[in-house]
Amino acid sequence: MGLEIRSAPESIDAAWVTSVMDVAGVARGAKVTAVDFLGYIGTGQTGANGRFAISWDNSEGRPGSFVTKFPSQDRQAALTAFGNGAYLKECTFYRTIAPTVRVRSPRTYAVLYNADLPDFVIVMEDAAGCKQGDQLVGLTTDQAALAAAEAVELHAPRWGDPALPALLGVADVPTQVAGFEMIYNMTLGPFLDRLGPRLDPEVVDVITRFAGFTKEWITASTTPHTVVHMDYRPDNLLFGVDPGAPPLVVVDWQTASVGSAMNDIAYLVGGSFLPDARASVEHDLVEHYRARLISRGIAYDADTCWRDYRLGTLWGIALTVIATVLAAETERGNDMLTAMAQRHGRHAIDLQALELLH
Repeated sequence: MGLEIRSAPESIDAAWVTSVMDVAGVARGAKVTAVDFLGYIGTGQTGANGRFAISWDNSEGRPGSFVTKFPSQDRQAALTAFGNGAYLKECTFYRTIAPTVRVRSPRTYAVLYNADLPDFVIVMEDAAGCKQGDQLVGLTTDQAALAAAEAVELHAPRWGDPALPALLGVADVPTQVAGFEMIYNMTLGPFLDRLGPRLDPEVVDVITRFAGFTKEWITASTTPHTVVHMDYRPDNLLFGVDPGAPPLVVVDWQTASVGSAMNDIAYLVGGSFLPDARASVEHDLVEHYRARLISRGIAYDADTCWRDYRLGTLWGIALTVIATVLAAETERGNDMLTAMAQRHGRHAIDLQALELLH
């Protein structure tokens, strides 16, 4: 009999955590004597992340805390994420994809999902000594370079792997085109109603015009696809700040998919800097990424890479529009999504991304 799914802090007790840690090979005969909920962490717009402290009868070599990911506390956001497969994608990433790539993601102790309930919980390591990035603040150039280098550890191992679409439930191209066109056009109006008045008119214009080019965008690049994060931004990056902490841990894999690697890089860079600062660093960051990819044996010429990067600026627009409508609404969320829309819109304008689709 498998472990029972427990998806609320009050349901997490010592006996259940002992079972989780035993199955994960962490307990090694020891028992958890107490579990204390320390509170929710992160921004929690699509999922709810909680941190717990653990007491053991023998703590040597065993974790003193862990993190769980539960469904969103907003019922509609949770139902949407079950319906569109976001929670299943994250569970699939940790179970199936993470062991085959080298990106530093959290070690998981249990990944439990039941589509019939629906319910899920992920129990994972607490990235102690790391500090979450902040989308509103953005990244330093050094942080962005570190994140770009870490993206290579995700993209390179399964570059061009034909098995990926089936593993991550990615549909064939015609279905992708139809689905993306539908969801973008369905969410565009509500997005503009909520955040449009806060955006520059030129940004509203490029966001609106993109609706007419969703099909062309899906098929615009012929570069081999790989596994991509698709929400690769400061809020999902944990940077090491204490001695002994990992330099970077990448979290929040519920958008994991198959696509152009440069969607991750353009999204990272475009969303992490204001336009003038971004323009001064992006060529170097893209080349930094490409050089590391080449060192892993991936052939990727500079012109094709830059073209894919320009196309990737449009992913930032797409995800911001869709997430604004589908995720739970919060004050910080609206501020963050406004900043993202403004930055990604300007990025697409500056690099003339839509012109590549004419």
